[in-house]
Amino acid sequence: MVDIVETEVGTAEGPEPATGAADTAYRWIRRAILSGAFRSGDKLSEKLLAERIGVSRTPVREALARLGSQGLVVLEHYRRGFVARFTPEDAQEILRLRALLEGHAAERAATRIGAEDLDRLDHLQDRMERAYAELGYARYLPLFEDLNATFHAIIATAADSPRIQRIFETNLELPAVGLSLYREADDPRTVRSLAQHREIIAALRARNPEWARHAMSAHFLCLLLAPDGA
Repeated sequence: MVDIVETEVGTAEGPEPATGAADTAYRWIRRAILSGAFRSGDKLSEKLLAERIGVSRTPVREALARLGSQGLVVLEHYRRGFVARFTPEDAQEILRLRALLEGHAAERAATRIGAEDLDRLDHLQDRMERAYAELGYARYLPLFEDLNATFHAIIATAADSPRIQRIFETNLELPAVGLSLYREADDPRTVRSLAQHREIIAALRARNPEWARHAMSAHFLCLLLAPDGA
């Protein structure tokens, strides 16, 4: 294992103010884990992370503790940590839980989401589809991860449920390495997933809670299917 891996996450543009340094470190490390730049088992050195992000070690320590509470990082004695390991069973359980919870969030959002947020969902979906068409699976995936996270966050926020928000922020994040256990490059499910986003938007625009719930749940459960759709 390496202490810290070279990533495409980028470096911070200069030191952050002290009040925002912990959040900066948290977002940077979290993105590296979820994107697969940091992989399961990679060691996380406070010193090297602080140098890479451009903050002191204290906010890095706070960020790692926060990520530890969310299940993305495992912390050991003497402030040593590493990226949590995700098995196929872990990934399967997370996807099933998200199908239930995000289905419920979409159901609530259907009667609460505003026109501006619906337009934002359309815009995000346009960007995802255009990126896939122009770049292909491998090159579009890093951009997709960010756009997709924003897409689902808008719906979760529109559900107007602090409980749902807290659950989503704890142990239901699935790193790219975990999701890759169910997804292969240029898998037809990529096209199907994009189409399902359109159906979710349509259900929300129709203000149909049941349709929105079923569309969102199916969106996650389909990731569990074999590549041939079996």
